[in-house]
Amino acid sequence: MSTGSDNSSHNVAAGLAANQVLQVGSSGAIYIQQPRPVSTWSPEPPHMLPGGIGRIVGRTHLLQEMDEAMAGPGSRCCMLWGLAGSGKTTLALSWASSRIANYPDGQFFVDMRAYSGTPRVEAGDALRTFLATLGINRADLPENEAEWAGVFRAVTAGRRCLVIVDNVGSYDQVRDLVPGLGSALVVTSRRALPEMSVRHEARVLKLPLLTIGEGVELLAERVGFMRVEREDASARRIVQLLEGHPLALAIVSAKLAVHTGWTIRDAARGIEAERSPLRFLDDAGLGIEVGRVISWSLDDLDPETRWILYVASMLPGTGCSAPVLCLVTEQTERECDRGLRILCLASLIDEVGPGLYRFHDLMKAYLAETLPTVLDASEQAATAHRIRAVYLGLSHVADQAIDPNRTAPPAVGDAAAVGTVRFTVAEALAWFEALVPAVDQLIQEAERAADFTFVTRFARSVNTFLYWRQDVTRTLSVQQRAVAAALAGDRPMEALSRRALGRAYADAGQLDAAKRELRASMSLDAERGDDSGLASAQHAMAELALRSGDHTEAVRWGLRAARESRRGGNAVREARGYYDAARALNELGHHLWAKALGLVSLSMCEDRGNAYGRALALRLLGAVGLAAGELEEGCNWLERAWRVEESLGNFRSVRSILTLLEDAYGRAGEAGALAEVRAALARLEKYPDLTQSTLVVGVPTT
Repeated sequence: MSTGSDNSSHNVAAGLAANQVLQVGSSGAIYIQQPRPVSTWSPEPPHMLPGGIGRIVGRTHLLQEMDEAMAGPGSRCCMLWGLAGSGKTTLALSWASSRIANYPDGQFFVDMRAYSGTPRVEAGDALRTFLATLGINRADLPENEAEWAGVFRAVTAGRRCLVIVDNVGSYDQVRDLVPGLGSALVVTSRRALPEMSVRHEARVLKLPLLTIGEGVELLAERVGFMRVEREDASARRIVQLLEGHPLALAIVSAKLAVHTGWTIRDAARGIEAERSPLRFLDDAGLGIEVGRVISWSLDDLDPETRWILYVASMLPGTGCSAPVLCLVTEQTERECDRGLRILCLASLIDEVGPGLYRFHDLMKAYLAETLPTVLDASEQAATAHRIRAVYLGLSHVADQAIDPNRTAPPAVGDAAAVGTVRFTVAEALAWFEALVPAVDQLIQEAERAADFTFVTRFARSVNTFLYWRQDVTRTLSVQQRAVAAALAGDRPMEALSRRALGRAYADAGQLDAAKRELRASMSLDAERGDDSGLASAQHAMAELALRSGDHTEAVRWGLRAARESRRGGNAVREARGYYDAARALNELGHHLWAKALGLVSLSMCEDRGNAYGRALALRLLGAVGLAAGELEEGCNWLERAWRVEESLGNFRSVRSILTLLEDAYGRAGEAGALAEVRAALARLEKYPDLTQSTLVVGVPTT
């Protein structure tokens, strides 16, 4: 065909081998019958893969999946994506270098530099390079550059070529570099590219970070197996601190190689000593910084999504609940969901369940370091206060769900931050279970901001749950800080906080300290004329007397608490006073009196729908029956208590009740009932936490 004029036909197949297919728009397939002379082709197939890739660690399952993707009769395409520094390029090149023999017709490689801090490579430039390595000159190509991609597909069709397009930012950088049928394509990116799956049936693989064992093996590969074996505990600690991040571990390995006098323990201490692990990693002068590498992932974000990212990073812990973030940002669910989906596709956060996301530790550290670039000091303070308001409001709602009869603390205004959110008991337990790892962080941040009212009220909101969880150490720490906060700037909460601290001391076995705090609480309540608070402290004194074995004193305190509560019109607290006195009477052997007071307490709780008090009274009556030798009656009471506690989600009490029933039925020779109780105990072992709920934490129930 002539190429002499613009209107003449152009031989777009110049330089192609015989019997290959050229796809030209919608005109169908054109078979090339006459090959060009061999002299116009490059004498050797292109070998563009970079060298220097060592043995890969911990990616065996991904290598197998890549093999499966390339073995099929259809599309031979694989897409690797994930967090910055997770080893995508290393995996692609390691896989390719060990399988070069499978692609004798050439291996193509290009770094598109989407995340590199340098100008991106245009797809047309990469395509021009690929074609040039095949010996196809510019004069042999169509004048319309849009048709060059078709030429590349035709050239590689029917051949066994491998194309690796690395560090891609969008599908536009890949489209024109897809080889023809029969050749293979591997694409790496920090972003998920859905088009690769939809248009090319690509096997999409997201790279996880390394496990502890894999991370230790990576360190051993770099610094020596014997050296790591001698300091295995320190090596494992480094991997744990860096969450198995391959690039971060490689930098630590390089620092250990440069600082020959360092031990692995020195490196671990160096990471722990810094406020952020990035400070240890990025001052090495090695020419690569984890923080800078991460920063390139944020370049494409629009301002609103970037703002959502930084606000989400301020939430306590590494988790992020979409409904909670909606409350904090005061955005609609749709707006918030859009931002989170964009962040997830950009590998900036991970989706771990419906509405639940998670930050990697290094990403969280980078965002904390760079937060002032997005929010100024006043905006940070306002956002932090809003976060505390939401968490306090949700914790208060959850506490009310667990024990609806608890008296609200003075001036709880932060419930407005959560609107009409309501929790069931199971949802409340799920909220608290997810909240526990962040309790200390929330209190520390509030203390730094002198937000003493948050500390005191938050401590009260989590107290019941921590008691149920038997987390004595954390409960004691939280309540000590609550008393300190009350003294520093929230005097109305001092009596309540001292009362809670007294109970915490009692749980810890520090009875003298418990008595001191409870007496201080009663003195403050008496000064203020707070009958309810005074009765609550008297109830706590009854519990303290029971713990110390002074049952007569416990009877006195219980009846005083009941009398004080009746005078103040608090029937729930009155029932609890009778319960305390009945427990002590049972220990003294006065079973009839104990049963009578127990029945009064049960009746009062049932009349007022107090499920928590009802469970306590039922359990007490069961204990009285067993102590009096009335096994059948005692077991009947305990079975009723079992069902109520189970409905409340208080599996600590359920386990205790079942243990009592197991012993009683065993002594009574009730084989059928004994088997049922043991089966229930076995089921309970499957649920070590306080809840079986699969609730997305923070989802509002209106």
